[in-house]
Amino acid sequence: QDFSIRAAELHQVRVVGQAGKPQSLPYRANMSLLDVMIAVGGLAEFAAGNRAVIVRQEGDKQLRIPVRLQDLVDDGDIGANVQMRPGDVLIIPESRF
Repeated sequence: QDFSIRAAELHQVRVVGQAGKPQSLPYRANMSLLDVMIAVGGLAEFAAGNRAVIVRQEGDKQLRIPVRLQDLVDDGDIGANVQMRPGDVLIIPESRF
């Protein structure tokens, strides 16, 4: 079996929290935040989309990148779109009432 295909299978983007269907997705080249949101069925009813963060490992540092999912998904604000990287974790918190 081709090693590059097996290596690619290890690269995933995980979505946790208030998504329609939280899950792990296989990473593919040029994957954007919008691609991820379409794949997980958008935001759940009680999602605080504009408080979401992407947690990304860069070397020995963990970056927390704030993202505006509500603006992206509900308002079509393409400026809120972000390129995803293999290993990214998108965390979508629940809104507080």
